[in-house]
Amino acid sequence: MRDGAERQAGLALPIVLVLLAMAVMLGVAGLRSALTAERLAGNFKASVQAGMAAEAAASSGWSALKKPGDITVESSREVLDALTWHEFIDPARFQGEEIRPGDCEAPIRCAYRYVEDASRRHLIVAMGAVMDGDGRVRAVSEPVRVTVVFSRLAELFSRYALLADGTVVTGEGEVSKGRVHGNASRVRENRVRIPAVDASPPEDAVSLALEADENGQPRCRFEAVGDLAGRVYHCAGRLDILVAARFHNATLVARGDIHLAGKVGREASVDVAMLSGGDIHFRAPGMAHGWFMAAGDARLEAGALLEGAVIAHGDIHRSSGAVVRHLVGDPLLPHAPREKRLLRWES
Repeated sequence: MRDGAERQAGLALPIVLVLLAMAVMLGVAGLRSALTAERLAGNFKASVQAGMAAEAAASSGWSALKKPGDITVESSREVLDALTWHEFIDPARFQGEEIRPGDCEAPIRCAYRYVEDASRRHLIVAMGAVMDGDGRVRAVSEPVRVTVVFSRLAELFSRYALLADGTVVTGEGEVSKGRVHGNASRVRENRVRIPAVDASPPEDAVSLALEADENGQPRCRFEAVGDLAGRVYHCAGRLDILVAARFHNATLVARGDIHLAGKVGREASVDVAMLSGGDIHFRAPGMAHGWFMAAGDARLEAGALLEGAVIAHGDIHRSSGAVVRHLVGDPLLPHAPREKRLLRWES
């Protein structure tokens, strides 16, 4: 009996050691599982943070975007889809243009870019990343793309200095600084569709007083000075902008011709728009800084200065000595949607 008891006592130690080893193994496995779950949860949290940062950056880009001229970089959908964070922030991949930082705080980074794709779609592309303490990328979002549509007129004014549905005739001397396009000299596939001119009174427009001109036809005289606070003025006949005019920040719409001899708009800025149901005549010594559209022809006399853009459904005649520089701004365009509107948000 004693020998049996001693043998049983001798077996107890190995059994306890085995059970202890199994318990340790189970404990280590559980610890590893917990650490893995914690790491996965941390990675998931970082991934979510990166995605939210990208959307925040896209929102910042949307708020900051003013006009089609802000979007100058071209890229393809395939390139945008395959971007890593380091590629996205690399100016060399985007024609040397630096990223635009979003409103994110460390260790989260976010940025956006304005891009035009091969289909001439305007995009805001944004990405977000969560960084480790040593600056390595811990998690990065997929590119978030916001497709933006500008009004048709804003796109055309931003693209062309002189655009005619007929021909563009320029005199000798300095050429226009900007893109010039005349549909009459193009094959059908290369013609640009120009929206019709709506010269009816926009909502809340200020009606200008009419008088008879030398031929008994209705006309309005306009010689305002200073900031016109974005108001819209309408003339039911011909509109004469006199030499004494020195105004900016306004929109003028005329049912008939527009004769412009004063100073319109501010230098190096575009905040004036004019629409004519007839012709537009830029007369010397006029200085025009704005966007101008005519249902008929447009004529620039020698000595006149235009900084902005002109669109005419007829011809554009630019005399020798008339200076044209393409300038892009953000004026209010009557009878057009807001300059930008969100089409869709995709990620």
